[in-house]
Amino acid sequence: MYAERLARDGNAIAALSGASFARWVFSDYPGAIELLDVLLTIQPDDVYGTLFRGSSRVLHGADVAAGLRDLERAIELEPSSPDVRYVIADAFTYGARPDPQRALAEANRALEGGLDTPRVHAIVAATHLAFGDHAIAGAHFARHLDLVTTELRTTEPLESGASLAVDVVPGRVWEVPLPATAGGAISVATTGTDSIAVLLAPDGTAVTGGDDEAGSFAAVSWNAASSGTYRLRVASFEAVETGTLEVTRD
Repeated sequence: MYAERLARDGNAIAALSGASFARWVFSDYPGAIELLDVLLTIQPDDVYGTLFRGSSRVLHGADVAAGLRDLERAIELEPSSPDVRYVIADAFTYGARPDPQRALAEANRALEGGLDTPRVHAIVAATHLAFGDHAIAGAHFARHLDLVTTELRTTEPLESGASLAVDVVPGRVWEVPLPATAGGAISVATTGTDSIAVLLAPDGTAVTGGDDEAGSFAAVSWNAASSGTYRLRVASFEAVETGTLEVTRD
C-alpha cells in the first residue's frame, strides 16, 4: 500500500511516515533512514522524522553520532512527550551505544508521562538487570508479560538437563515449572524466537528475568533460596510473533 502511494507521490508525508515506521518495526533501519531523509527534506523539524531517524541510525549502528544529535533534537522539539522519551530509551538500550543510566532515566520519564507499555517495562527491566537489581528487574519483566498475556499455558515440569519446545502465537505466554532444591542453581535459556522471560519464586515473587541475554533470546540464572517449584514465564518479545520456542535447562 505504501509503495503504491509513494510511487504516485514520492513526497506524500503520510505515506513516508507510515512506510518508514513499518520498516523501523521490522528492523529495516537502512530502509527507514532512506524514507526519513526524504521526509525531513520536506519538513526539516518534523518530530516523528527526527526521532525515528535518530533511533534508526543508533539501532543500525550507522552514523551513530548523527543519530544521537537527532535524538537530542527530538527532545528539543517535544520535551514533554512520553513517546519521544520511550523511543530514546529504546535506542540507548538496544542500540550500538548502550547507556543503561540514560535509558533508565528516559524510560522513567515515559512511565511518569503515562506510557505504561510492554516495551517500556522491558527497557526498565533490562537497565535494572544491568545494574544487578534483580528484584526490580523481575517486577518489570513480570509487568511486561502481564500486559501482553491473553492466554497462559503451563508445560510439564522441566528438570535439569532437559529441554522442551512450545508453540508461540500472539498473546500466548508459557509457564514452565522448574523444581529446585535450596542452594541449587537454576539456569534456563531459550532459542528459536526473540523472547523475554521472568522467573517466579515458589511464593510467586518475581526474582529475576531475561531479555537479549544471548542475542535476541532470553536466559536466566538464579540460585534457589528455598526448595520448591520455581516457574519461568516466557513469550516472544511483546508476544507478537508466531513460531516455536525451545526452553533448555542446564
